Amino acid sequence: MLKGLYTSALSMAYLTKQQEISSNNLSNSNTPGYKKENAISKSFPEMLLYRLNDPSVGGDKPPYVGKLTMGVQLADIVTSYTSGTTQQTGNPLQLALMDEGYFTVNTPQGERYTRNGEFNISPDGSLVTTDGYTVMGNKGPIVIIGGEFAVDEQGRIVSGGREVDKLRIVNFAEDPVKEGSTLFRGANPEELFTSKVAQGFIESSNADSIEEMANMINISRAYEANQKAIQTQDGTLEKAVNEIGRL
Repeated sequence: MLKGLYTSALSMAYLTKQQEISSNNLSNSNTPGYKKENAISKSFPEMLLYRLNDPSVGGDKPPYVGKLTMGVQLADIVTSYTSGTTQQTGNPLQLALMDEGYFTVNTPQGERYTRNGEFNISPDGSLVTTDGYTVMGNKGPIVIIGGEFAVDEQGRIVSGGREVDKLRIVNFAEDPVKEGSTLFRGANPEELFTSKVAQGFIESSNADSIEEMANMINISRAYEANQKAIQTQDGTLEKAVNEIGRL
């Protein structure tokens, strides 16, 4: 009975984490370049059950009855690196990578990488992210001359009638680690020459709002079922304790 309470409680803890992840995916379903996360579960080690003190069975080894699982726990949180759909916006400050790769940006923690191509121009002319991080080119921080610029498929930036820099687009041998909503960090970035850039386009989030809402409904139902199971087991346990106390 206590094992049942423990199993339901562990399941509720896992479902709570699942709900947090799905809720975050839902809230970022309109965030450009966002990569959704998924919870991966694993079972606790199974316990082997043996029948003890059985006078009908001879020998030193008790007979094997079966296995008992103690429920599930969170094993890992994994990021889905699939690309979101590319949408045309007509905004020259929005760029999309049509293939693999990441834009390079400079943050207080060092260089980070993103698929979110929603940029702005700062008062000093720097090309920056919506969080104010400088977008990096092959020559360093990208500075736009005169406020207008064009970007070709190779990522070359033309401003003030001349080429000022080229977007530093990189990729990794191993998937980078997600930081926050749309930033990533990774080891040994390699410059990517094959990725195409589209100006006036943006990559949408790969999180689907309808799918995430359905996930949250299913999680809520499973949580309620475990709550009811705990209440039932708790009532049965209380009844058993009271009856034993009368003996």
